[in-house]
Amino acid sequence: MAFRNLNKVAAGGLVLAGALGFVACGGGSNAGGSTASAPTPSATPMQVSLGDAPADWIMAFGMTVNSITLTNSAGATVNVMPASAATEMMQLMATVQPVSTLSVPQGTYTQAKVTVSSVSMGYMDPVSHAYTQKTMAGPFTATVPFSPSMTVGTAPAALNFDMNMASSVTIDGSGNVTFSPAMTAAMATVSGTSANPWQGGMQHQVGSVSSISGSTFTMGSMMGLPSATFTTNGNTQFPATGLPGMNMMTSGMMVAVDASLQADGTYLAQRVEYMGVGSTGGMGGGLITSITGNPPTQLTLAANAGQGGGMMASSIAGNLIISLPATVPYSIDTDGVNLTGLPFAPSFDAGSLVKGQRVNVVSATGMMSGSGGMGGGMTGTLGTLTASQVQLEPQALHGTVSAYTAGGSLTTFTLNLPSDSAFTTLTGVTTVQVYQQAGTQAMGTTAVANGADVQARGLLFYDAGTYKLVVGWLAAH
Repeated sequence: MAFRNLNKVAAGGLVLAGALGFVACGGGSNAGGSTASAPTPSATPMQVSLGDAPADWIMAFGMTVNSITLTNSAGATVNVMPASAATEMMQLMATVQPVSTLSVPQGTYTQAKVTVSSVSMGYMDPVSHAYTQKTMAGPFTATVPFSPSMTVGTAPAALNFDMNMASSVTIDGSGNVTFSPAMTAAMATVSGTSANPWQGGMQHQVGSVSSISGSTFTMGSMMGLPSATFTTNGNTQFPATGLPGMNMMTSGMMVAVDASLQADGTYLAQRVEYMGVGSTGGMGGGLITSITGNPPTQLTLAANAGQGGGMMASSIAGNLIISLPATVPYSIDTDGVNLTGLPFAPSFDAGSLVKGQRVNVVSATGMMSGSGGMGGGMTGTLGTLTASQVQLEPQALHGTVSAYTAGGSLTTFTLNLPSDSAFTTLTGVTTVQVYQQAGTQAMGTTAVANGADVQARGLLFYDAGTYKLVVGWLAAH
């Protein structure tokens, strides 16, 4: 089955050229014979993003990216991470998240150096099958060579770093965890019209509005890009009834934004979704590890996202308790995933809520503190969110393909999960049925066949006693 291919370029081929940019100032000699300084290179807008190739036994992996520096052919360094950013890597399987946007001097670069700290991770213990948490202070450093060198030209660039989590994190028989980040890099030309994060876009970036000016607004985020300013126009979609347009936006609103980087280094918002809460509310997201009651009255999440009241970057990988009122609404984040033409009716409600699904929970009142924290041994719970809304979010699973059956607009296959998969440990399931639509985007592959090792990202449903994943993205592993 053919589908859209967004080939991932290995670190060995990072070359970018284009036709947009600034003209450098010239230099020369004056009448007295003194030599003028070398001209300052023009600068090109660049989005810097991080993604993850998974370690299957890990459920959550939060860290702070402190610095990213590029070394040019003259040995000088350029800082492309002017402010630190927190990120959670396991939710970035088969995608990337921007952590920085800035203008970078044009020229040739030979390597990057990435420094991270404040690691907080959660995993399923292979013996006890209990969710286990671990912190590591750092700092930790990865050197990423570019061979051949990377050329930054005049076209806006997307520089994507991919952490190989399986090679970066190890655990021994005594439960001792070590971390030594291993990364590769890929460069892409910015689309300018697409929210695809591999091409200089962002999808469902959650944050709180901090300022508004006419058709633009600035948003601060706990995860990923700490702050960004967005321009809206007549084509920007506002799908939520509580925010039909910019004229109704107020400071403190929590929103989810799809946007694309423009040639001048600004972001154009394609979609702005109001999440239903303001400055007093909060959002927590993660993988469901336990469900209480039938119908459910309480969830426990392995936290991998958050925003607003009571949530902090250090909350990542902690246990988050969700209180579910009987009337809480359930919804599906369909952004980037096509749910039409399926052989089953995709639904998400109290009756189809299961362990292993990834959800975002919005609360009008924010988080109430729990019995423990993220320091030291990371015991207890972060706190409790009383849900105002529960939304099913995209997630990714890794495995090998079997029973591949191609169709005209819909292809199906079985994803066989690795033996150390945390999803298998949590749910007891060893295979997941996958539905691939004609518009599925792909990284590093043009086709899927039996035996292929892939990362499949989409919406996970539980239908007729079976886990079913409708994918919007596929990536070679």
